[in-house]
Amino acid sequence: MFEYKDVPQDKKVKLVVLKLRKCASLWWENVVKKRAKRGKSKIWNWEKMKPKLKDRCLPPSYLQDNYSKLHNLKQGNMTVEEYKREFEKLLIKCDIHTSEDQTIMRYLADLDPRYSNVAKLQQYSTFDDVFLLAHRIEQQKS
Repeated sequence: MFEYKDVPQDKKVKLVVLKLRKCASLWWENVVKKRAKRGKSKIWNWEKMKPKLKDRCLPPSYLQDNYSKLHNLKQGNMTVEEYKREFEKLLIKCDIHTSEDQTIMRYLADLDPRYSNVAKLQQYSTFDDVFLLAHRIEQQKS
């Protein structure tokens, strides 16, 4: 969201604080008050706020659950586009940063063989190329 809206570094924490609701908002107010009592400066940096927010708001099993979902993800009854969205969502949730080739291989591994087998025979250089190939193949076979 920050990149999409081109949010400057000095506005990120303020924007997140505005979006906090109920318990999370109360928790953040408490963090701010405790830091002030201890003479610590306010947290203005998103990179400092993010781990505190994750520790507080995400269940302990969050990362492990998402790794499991990614590991077990199969296209199944999803369209190629739905599978891509779910795949990318889980990569983000797991904070996985692999090479383009590794991402492509992981994606193709659990794509329906009707599409992956044909896509593997084609020329591609990016993940988006592979998705477009698989999408075109799916369209032709429907």
